[in-house]
Amino acid sequence: MTAGGAPHPPVAFAPAAAAASTIRLRLPFAAPLVQKMMAVYIVLLFVVSANVLDLIGYDYSAIGGSPITKIHVSTYFIVLLFAVFLVTYPQKGDLARYYLATKLGSIFFFCAATFAVINIVVDGRNGFGMYFDTDLHLFLCAMLLPFVTPENMDRLERFLHWFFLANAVLAVVELAIGFNIFPLITYSPDGMTTVEPRATAFLSHPLHAATITCVYIVSLLCGAGRDLRPNLRLPMIGLQCAALLAFGGRTAFLLTGLIMAGMLLWGAFRAAAGMKMSQRGLIVWFSIIPVGIAAVAVLAAIGAFDPLLDRFTEDGGSARTRWLMVPLLLSFDWGDMLWGAHTEYVRSQVYSFGLEWGVENPFIQMSVFQGVVIASLIMLGILLLIWEAYRRMTAKAIYPIAVFFFLCSTFGSFAGRFFTFAIFLVVVATLFRRTDAPPDYVS
Repeated sequence: MTAGGAPHPPVAFAPAAAAASTIRLRLPFAAPLVQKMMAVYIVLLFVVSANVLDLIGYDYSAIGGSPITKIHVSTYFIVLLFAVFLVTYPQKGDLARYYLATKLGSIFFFCAATFAVINIVVDGRNGFGMYFDTDLHLFLCAMLLPFVTPENMDRLERFLHWFFLANAVLAVVELAIGFNIFPLITYSPDGMTTVEPRATAFLSHPLHAATITCVYIVSLLCGAGRDLRPNLRLPMIGLQCAALLAFGGRTAFLLTGLIMAGMLLWGAFRAAAGMKMSQRGLIVWFSIIPVGIAAVAVLAAIGAFDPLLDRFTEDGGSARTRWLMVPLLLSFDWGDMLWGAHTEYVRSQVYSFGLEWGVENPFIQMSVFQGVVIASLIMLGILLLIWEAYRRMTAKAIYPIAVFFFLCSTFGSFAGRFFTFAIFLVVVATLFRRTDAPPDYVS
């Protein structure tokens, strides 16, 4: 039966049964009011960073302050947005069937996150803010994105290109002048505060900024972002690489370099093997090498690489943290490892291992504070949610998705307040949207 209620002829049931994963309900997109609210939400998500909130006195990152300000304003807004969407949607029954048929993984993730926050509240554990800014925010974003019209997705892509342009320029300027427009203030466990010297631009934290910028670079290298003019693609990639240098993310910088080197070698191999390549492609690929060498030489001469090299020689204990986090987890007995130990005991163990600044892996960090069972449920739910989103994208989206998960595994990431996950989902869902999707109804 279609969304309008008209029955199919009997012969139509055979292909419907054979393709059970296909949703034959022609659901309309969200109402115009919701589309406008989505635009406001995107601006809040990308432009109003945690640093901006701290700068205006919202007390988002501070240890003290009201619990209300520990939740990002974009999270409050998307909760309101989803409520308005549900109230104004004309076919609520069909919407429920659509979600049950296409979003079971996301629903599983939401249930796992809710179970985790109940465990946090009951036992007084750490991570209450994670439920709202990381889990609930990501779940609602995944549920809303399919209902954005193709025209607004085109506008969103153009916004993303302008945003990454402005973000990269701001990062390079911050590196050049040695001053952050939206500074990141870090609060140590003993109450001391320090100002992060690396550039942050609009993306709150240098590691978060480097991760999202790397995802954007890989997306452009894969040919995503069809609204970006071809003659602007390489300059944009070069500018984003300069921003990576400003952010000081070592893993992201090295990974981007390896990916670009691999693509250059593949292009050289194709040319040497006589495979078909356009003349413009040959000129571009082989001009990158001398231009890239010259650019690196100039940047090295003016000392642009010095802060990044200092991160390799003096990383503030990050390498030591990654070495000790597994022994920390194994120091618990089986019961505490699976279901989580008492909070005070966990904190004493963390301090005894010298890891009070955090554990540099999201799964192990969640396992230490909440137990392996809950951490596994959360991670499985995240993978299912991303898989459902990936099915609405082109096949090459798997590359930035893999890069994102790899980079997230090198720091705390989504084991804390991490609305950057929603930013990532918006970026890949927009840049890799399918061209064959129906323009008049939700696929």
